[in-house]
Amino acid sequence: MKDNRSGILVFVERPPFSESSESLVEETIEIARSAGRSIALVVPCRVRTPFPRYYLSKGKVEEIRELVAAHAPDFVLINVEITPSQQRNLEEVWGIPVCTKQAVIHEIFAQRARTAQGKIKVELARLRYELSRLTGKGTELSRTGGGIGTRGPGEQKIEVERRKIKDRIAFLTRELRRTEQQTFTQKSLRRKLGALQVAIVGYTNAGKSTLMNALTGSRVYAEARMFATLDPTSRRLFVPGIGDVILIDTVGFIREMPETLKDAFRSTLEEVKEADVILEVIDVADPDYVNHFRVVSETLREIGAENLPKILVLNKVDLLEELPLLEYDMRTAHPYVFVSAKKKIGLDRLLEAIAQALQPKVAEVHLEVAPEQLPLVRQRLSFRGYIRHFEPLENGGIALDCVVQREFLARLHTLVVSR
Repeated sequence: MKDNRSGILVFVERPPFSESSESLVEETIEIARSAGRSIALVVPCRVRTPFPRYYLSKGKVEEIRELVAAHAPDFVLINVEITPSQQRNLEEVWGIPVCTKQAVIHEIFAQRARTAQGKIKVELARLRYELSRLTGKGTELSRTGGGIGTRGPGEQKIEVERRKIKDRIAFLTRELRRTEQQTFTQKSLRRKLGALQVAIVGYTNAGKSTLMNALTGSRVYAEARMFATLDPTSRRLFVPGIGDVILIDTVGFIREMPETLKDAFRSTLEEVKEADVILEVIDVADPDYVNHFRVVSETLREIGAENLPKILVLNKVDLLEELPLLEYDMRTAHPYVFVSAKKKIGLDRLLEAIAQALQPKVAEVHLEVAPEQLPLVRQRLSFRGYIRHFEPLENGGIALDCVVQREFLARLHTLVVSR
């Protein structure tokens, strides 16, 4: 998508003030770019206590009014949540649309959703966000209205709008339950297969989809923009010493994710809890990668997945002149591997780390089977292990060296003996 709207970013800092807000400014600019908006000018602003009328001080409002007159931007983006009445007041003074960071993130999700379920979740999130902001929308909704389906000419337009949104939310909620049944069927199939699951998580734009493509040879949509993919994707991946596993890509995390979107995609994120190991992808070329790591760790705690085995996948090393010195908690809490998903650097070491993490789940077993049993054993081992080596025996049988999930060992022995 080409940027076709240019605006001013009013970057508000709240106490405690920090001298290192540059990364947050850049992230907000990237959020705007991902929504098809460009930022021509950044106006920093410190607010100890928000002012009731504009959120900003009158002096800052006047300063920005002069900048708007001089630069003629298409919009003003403010990185904090302001009330609808404050937004309306600013728009009246500046004479152009004012949008918040959370509203722009909703825009991005609306642009990125591709599946029916993803589109429903995004629209639900947007409607719930709008519902929370109806009060104070302004005189255009406070005037009385009437007509078919209303309680009469005395009903306020804001009440009509609220009922319309609630009706639409109820309809979409029913549709979401229907589409989620399909997802439940897919999950049930994975459980029936007995497949080990590896979930990819990470901050948005860390390279999760690129990593999935590099590992599996698939063509999952990947782009260097925030939230390039929203819908969870699963692919088969062969891990030496383990066998086939299901690799699952998930929606990216971000600081200050709108609660409406977090709630909408919670079921998607909670798929991570069913994983046998988590790959946390970290863009180490980003100067703020340590804070990204902390955001992801906090999100995993929120969904109850903080204690699952995890491998830190330190991505985009091809953009660095030397490898970074990781902070202590990153070096000691989990195994880590430096990779470049784009250049396919370090993927063998990553597969070895995955195999090591999953090793307690499997066992090596030696079997002797009749030749006619071999196809059946191969079929039953799908997603439960694999035949590492086989050779014919003098008695006409076949010797098999297998890697098998421990939970399937007893059934495998029963299968072989009963034939």
